[in-house]
Amino acid sequence: MLSRKSVLARLLANENISVQQGNFETAFFDVENRVLGLPLWKEMSGDLYDLLVGHEVGHALYTPSTKEELQVKGVPFSYVNVVEDIRIEKAMLAKYPGLVANFKRGYLELVEMDIFGTKKRDINSMGFMDRLNIKAKGRDLIDVQFSDEEMPYFKMAMAVETFQDVENVCRALVAWLSQKQDDKKDENGQDEAEQPPVTLDQLEDIMSQLSMPGEESEEEGKESEEEGKESEEETDSGESENSASGEPESEESEEESDEEKTVAGAGAGEVTDDLPEVETEAAQRSNMKNLAEDKSKLFIQGMTRAAFELVKTPYKDIIESREARQKEISDLGGSEFIAESMNGYDDFMNQTKQVVNLMAKEFEMRKAAFRSARARTSTKGSLDVNKLHAYKYDDQLFKQVTTLADGKNHGMMMLVDYSGSMGNVLPSVIRQTIALVMFCKRVNIPFEVYAFTTNDDLNRIKAIRAASSNLVRFDYEDLALNQLFTNKMSKMDFERAMKSFYAQTSQVRYLPRIERLGSTPLNAALLATQYLIEDFLKVNPVHKMNLITLTDGESNPVRSVSGIDGSYSREYMMEIKGKKINLEASYWGEHVTNTKAILEAVTGPNITTANFFICSRRDFKKELYRVLPYDVRAQDEARKSMTKDGVWIKNDCNGYNRRFVIVDSSNKMTGQSDDFEIAEKATANQIAKAFSKFSGSKKGNRVVTQKFAELVA
Repeated sequence: MLSRKSVLARLLANENISVQQGNFETAFFDVENRVLGLPLWKEMSGDLYDLLVGHEVGHALYTPSTKEELQVKGVPFSYVNVVEDIRIEKAMLAKYPGLVANFKRGYLELVEMDIFGTKKRDINSMGFMDRLNIKAKGRDLIDVQFSDEEMPYFKMAMAVETFQDVENVCRALVAWLSQKQDDKKDENGQDEAEQPPVTLDQLEDIMSQLSMPGEESEEEGKESEEEGKESEEETDSGESENSASGEPESEESEEESDEEKTVAGAGAGEVTDDLPEVETEAAQRSNMKNLAEDKSKLFIQGMTRAAFELVKTPYKDIIESREARQKEISDLGGSEFIAESMNGYDDFMNQTKQVVNLMAKEFEMRKAAFRSARARTSTKGSLDVNKLHAYKYDDQLFKQVTTLADGKNHGMMMLVDYSGSMGNVLPSVIRQTIALVMFCKRVNIPFEVYAFTTNDDLNRIKAIRAASSNLVRFDYEDLALNQLFTNKMSKMDFERAMKSFYAQTSQVRYLPRIERLGSTPLNAALLATQYLIEDFLKVNPVHKMNLITLTDGESNPVRSVSGIDGSYSREYMMEIKGKKINLEASYWGEHVTNTKAILEAVTGPNITTANFFICSRRDFKKELYRVLPYDVRAQDEARKSMTKDGVWIKNDCNGYNRRFVIVDSSNKMTGQSDDFEIAEKATANQIAKAFSKFSGSKKGNRVVTQKFAELVA
């Protein structure tokens, strides 16, 4: 919702204003910094959003740009605000007539919510400014009555066109309402100096001063010019020397000035304490605070596009950093170590190609089954003359045409955990990642692979902070998102990436700084994935998108960075792609619920998700008790599956469509190439067995391959 309204606000304002939704008490527009602030309300309809955005954009377009200009001496600011709201809303609705219905429905909704405090009161018994405020906002939907005395002032307020008109009207209203207050005091026996009331003729003079466009005649223009010349001449001749030199004016001039102000309704003295308060505006300010979401929760901003561009490192930089690191090791006398790290590369690639062919065959079979299941055979059309002789016993006399369903275009994105705890299994993870990349190339699927870890470089963190929101936000400052592979690579870059990536199976302790194993910022990586997927879909015509994560544990806890609208809380709310999610900040306990909420908001129903969770026997037991806390039978089935196949597959788990829980024992996922030996004339079964041995289980890999192909096909 916010992203759509941000675009709307910028279009209406005709400028690139900043739109922020945060822990604000009400909507506002900062005229100096050009920032539109929207609160987080419990119930916010589309009409209310349009009303808020349209109203505040009206201030952006038409209200003076400094706070000093908004102050009208001698007039309460609430009075100025009521009349100014009339002016800017009238201008907005004249410029954008399509907002008229939204404004009406939005204000009617606010009245029904009793935002203005009128539900249990008779509106027509309230003061003039309150009735003016309600009538101006509710228009013809609300019946508000004005007396014959009040009607000229009402029409005058509704006729404002410029901010100068607002000032004139406010002064006239203050003079008139002050006079009425004085009359009441006189009736109650209080001794007050009598002031002449503002006559109808004087009121008409005030209204004539309103700067109505196009109504000034040529004669009036000439008169004003002549008056201007005369005043200049007077100043030059020294007639106003006392005033110019700062000397006190005579008592007579002061009396004349006061009289002029009273007659014109200027009200230029101090604000009159006895003026009635605009109760509806005060109620609106107070009640809108109660419409905000639960105040125990802080609304935090997600990752900005500018920050995303900084946490992401393109594959060319990754390749160069690896090659620079290898040169550094060689220069220090480790050339033999570098050479040894590439031992077996060619054999591994050849062996993996055979396994990939089996995976591709399974995938193509699934795709073909999808098309065949949706094939349609026509039963009408052109007659088949060769079948006419059989018309007595066969009704299939037409030429039959079978139409196959269009195959889906697939796409795959993969996130690989580069946390410190992955060190022991990273060689095997690298090998399996290579197999998946080759599988995507084999079946011509667009793909991208990213590794996520943490980077504590201070200059990098400062740049990310500068590119982030100044409101309370999600803490992603140390996230490093490294692009490992993409289908857009050139053949040369792909070969360089493959070789340097494979070399890391022996160089886990000597990774370049940008790829060093850190903590597990999975939640931050998923937050960035919304932009990865968005950019991926722009350049790849994909019908079925798949997101695969490979991890060995839970994500880091959710943390926030304090902003101008709040600081720390234990509970947060964040908006992702128009969906608000609840998050909990805790350094202890499980953080799976946060990951699930972020994952579901980022992907939505149109993206298939899978997780390969590599764990120890102990972690596997914990996972059983967490996912299946009271289902003893299901726990036993999971143990049997792990014993038999080396993998436990659970659907709809932790926000993923399918999870593959794999136990890493001493003989599994070791990454040893000698576990992947295939004879020159090996059969398909022998190849499958070799791949099963490579992945750590004789049967598990076949199960994983089938279930994985079934999911992504």
